[in-house]
Amino acid sequence: MRGRPPRIREDEILNAARDVFREEGHATTTAKIAERAGVSEGILFYRYKSKEALLAAVIFRETQPPESLRDLVKTAEGKRSVAENLKRIVETLLESVVRAHPFLELAVTSPTSGEIHKLLFAKAKKPPPQRTVELLAGYFEAEIRIGRARAIDTSAAARAIFGGCIDYVRSGQAARDDEGRRAFVRGLVDVLVHGTTKPAQSRRQG
Repeated sequence: MRGRPPRIREDEILNAARDVFREEGHATTTAKIAERAGVSEGILFYRYKSKEALLAAVIFRETQPPESLRDLVKTAEGKRSVAENLKRIVETLLESVVRAHPFLELAVTSPTSGEIHKLLFAKAKKPPPQRTVELLAGYFEAEIRIGRARAIDTSAAARAIFGGCIDYVRSGQAARDDEGRRAFVRGLVDVLVHGTTKPAQSRRQG
């Protein structure tokens, strides 16, 4: 009777795959990933049936809302201002998008992108982007409940933040300099907090 394969170290395998995919892109091989992870290629295929399945697993993990973001969206308790909460939320989300972006680009540009997307969306009932939007919307809903934000379409506000971060990273701006990134965060938070319309000036009483 054949023995069971050794216990598969999922985190080590995914960490190795993340690093090798980031370094070599589509050209890498499962043999290189297995070597980096310190396991045999057979063990790699026992857990992940193909290179596409391994990349899908990496993307799924890297695009999960980070725990730090989950913690931040629970802070609608009046301890910090809405502007400060949003600043921290946008900074954390932006960093998360920066980390995930290279792997999403791999999925889009891969010759087997259809298979990768199918594997990716089969892993969860809700794709990670939807979960992130729901987390952000939940933050705005909490601020509305305690009276610190006006009634708004919380999903639209959440998508504005998430979409803005994604567009900023895709443009290549996020990789240029820290000051540019800080300016983006300040600008986005300013629009979210103050809007774009100047208050109407009251007419002077003649």
